[in-house]
Amino acid sequence: MDPSAVSNIFQDVVQISQDEITFALNPSEVDEPEEANQVLVGKIISRYKLGKAVIHGSLKLSWNAIKGWKWKEIDDGIIQFTFLNRNDALNILARRPWFVCGALIVIMSRPSWLSPSEVRFDKTPIWVNISIIPPFYWNLTNLKELASEASPVYELPSGVEDAVGMSSLGFRATIDLNKPLFSGFFLHRQRLKDLWMHYKYENLLKMCFKCGLLTHDQSLCFKPPTVIKDEKGNFYPMFGVWLKKDAIEKLTFSTPLAKWFQDLALQKRLINDPTLRNQLKMQKALKNGDTDELREC
Repeated sequence: MDPSAVSNIFQDVVQISQDEITFALNPSEVDEPEEANQVLVGKIISRYKLGKAVIHGSLKLSWNAIKGWKWKEIDDGIIQFTFLNRNDALNILARRPWFVCGALIVIMSRPSWLSPSEVRFDKTPIWVNISIIPPFYWNLTNLKELASEASPVYELPSGVEDAVGMSSLGFRATIDLNKPLFSGFFLHRQRLKDLWMHYKYENLLKMCFKCGLLTHDQSLCFKPPTVIKDEKGNFYPMFGVWLKKDAIEKLTFSTPLAKWFQDLALQKRLINDPTLRNQLKMQKALKNGDTDELREC
């Protein structure tokens, strides 16, 4: 019913506006239940729905040192975890991020002022490492600047600016899952070659090497890849396995390039170069012909 059409009917009644019946409660006046200290909530970020047996089996392997924990689905895709004591819950939070069958699961303390459906699972903490920081730049201002490039929400180790002889920085940052990981930047230095400041991330099981997000891999990504063009005009992928802290692969500007990137570059060349397309067709035809001859023998 159109409100303007009936407004005259209710002129003689007691009218109450929405503002008059809107109140706020102060969470600090209510003691949080003891059980809440042992309860976490999480959500698996995946386009596929995983079965309960798969979820339980994967987490049981990851959390094999923690006993007596339970879980249940309390809302659409939202999981509640209950632990025997608060220390176990804190241990899980401290070792984030976690993955279930390759899919990221965002885990956090349950906000007591929100209903499960109101909780946003769009951020996760992660440990970040930056190596080969020149001693000349080791001061608190620069360390904060370096950390803020990874995320505006970060936590530096206490007293790290006073460390002597340090060249690598490790810190905890809260990553926005809707934004790509920060892979690094060129540090401009007077009279010296610009230095690539390389960022690495711990417990990084899966990410998209095209767009840099943690929520999927490149096989499911339809975005154009993010690339870096060096001073010689060569192109390199911005994201790769070298972003993992334990990876043995070299930095961004190294060869051989990742196979997926080589395949992508070849596809683009084929689109723009008809001569190359014909050459590949001939090579494929010759290869198929050789195979047929071998079969006849």
